[in-house]
Amino acid sequence: MSNDFVQKQDVVKDKFGWEVPVEVVPLPSQGRVYPADSSLRGRETVEIKAMTANEEDILMSRSLLRKGTAIDKFLSRILDGKLHPDDLLLGDKNAVLIQARIDGYGAEYTTSVVCPACQARIKHSFDLHDHQLFEGEDISDIEGVSATDRDTFIISLDNGWEVEVCALNGHHEKAMSKSMQARQKAGMPESTIQEQLRNMIVSVSGHTDKGTINKVISHLSGKQSRHLRDTYKRIIPNIDLKQEVTCSECFNTSEMEVPLTADFFWPRQ
Repeated sequence: MSNDFVQKQDVVKDKFGWEVPVEVVPLPSQGRVYPADSSLRGRETVEIKAMTANEEDILMSRSLLRKGTAIDKFLSRILDGKLHPDDLLLGDKNAVLIQARIDGYGAEYTTSVVCPACQARIKHSFDLHDHQLFEGEDISDIEGVSATDRDTFIISLDNGWEVEVCALNGHHEKAMSKSMQARQKAGMPESTIQEQLRNMIVSVSGHTDKGTINKVISHLSGKQSRHLRDTYKRIIPNIDLKQEVTCSECFNTSEMEVPLTADFFWPRQ
């Protein structure tokens, strides 16, 4: 935690005998896939402090919201000061965010979702306690996938290409967001899938230069692109947020991902 927070906490502790609660958050990755020099390597859990009015002010800061930095600033406040939010794998970061939301506003999360059957927009209340940690499938059970000694994975495509992928973290997430914002300002169409592939692909059949990788991505078939993304989901640790939702309009029941929308940390209360 920051020195400023620790000093303020000590004053409250001395005068009132109260300390801000600390929660232990299990990481889906269990510290795997991180680089050997990372402080997160081998760590199965991280500690976060409970949200206080100080953190609420960060989440409500208009300037931080405009910059898109409110969540990262918030995470920096509740995480151990030695950890940087961008260093977390996205699955581990999601686990921290879920627990922080539960601690701050409770496990009930009401938001709008679109029914996949009738396309109606409905309100649904999700229970954030209802989630599972997904450690990734055993790659020995997945055909055409192997691990490297660099904490990356090789996925074989049907044309013989060997595509090396890495686990995405907060740095990748920021790079994707920055690139998509630049395209939007330039009036260019969105390229969400290609941005994800550009960030997760490390090499293709030994070629590591970005120019070659970009050309490969632009020539991938839809089947190959989906295979890479689907396989990535199978091997990279994450938090499983799928829950059943019954539509109030057509009464169809579907399994849906809990949407981490603007309502997540800004509930209308």
